[in-house]
Amino acid sequence: MAIPALSRLIPSASNTGRLVAANTLMRSVRSLFKGKKVRVLVDSWFMRRVFITEMTGDGFDVIGQVRRDTRLYDEPIEKKKKARGRPRKYGEKYTPKRAVHLKRTAAELNLYGKKQMVRYRSRIVQVRFLDGQLVRAVWSEFKNDDGSWRKAALNLSTDTTMTPEEVIESYGLRWSIVSMGSYHDRLRTITVA
Repeated sequence: MAIPALSRLIPSASNTGRLVAANTLMRSVRSLFKGKKVRVLVDSWFMRRVFITEMTGDGFDVIGQVRRDTRLYDEPIEKKKKARGRPRKYGEKYTPKRAVHLKRTAAELNLYGKKQMVRYRSRIVQVRFLDGQLVRAVWSEFKNDDGSWRKAALNLSTDTTMTPEEVIESYGLRWSIVSMGSYHDRLRTITVA
């Protein structure tokens, strides 16, 4: 099910208004999905704490793209019992430079209506803007028609049980509804998969 949210129908006084409207929209339809596994696929604009925490509070999982420099961390190493000071909230930071050292996997996936070659790296990490919540992070690169590779995009999934390939394919489902409008019309979409 795809729920288009035309931002031009929402007062443009502040960006917060759109997030409030998105949360209100999802609250109005959540009773339709009671007892079902729901994944909310959103564009990068909606990957904000106020929206994601509302969705996960309703039992929905969220998948979306974020900036490559989003602050990600390992889980902290447990402190020894007699060690002084408070336990650490975050482990070592996951920078884009550090991410390139993760194992890279190549796969042919059905995306955007055709088979595409994708390379990806993945890790379960804590995300800073969600106050340390664990997420599945997937850095993925798509192969161009000329054989070159695009820059890596970073997707996050609040469902850490998903495989990296499931995250990539799920996020790809968003694009099947983009034909209902265009970014020039400032169309924002929330897709429930």
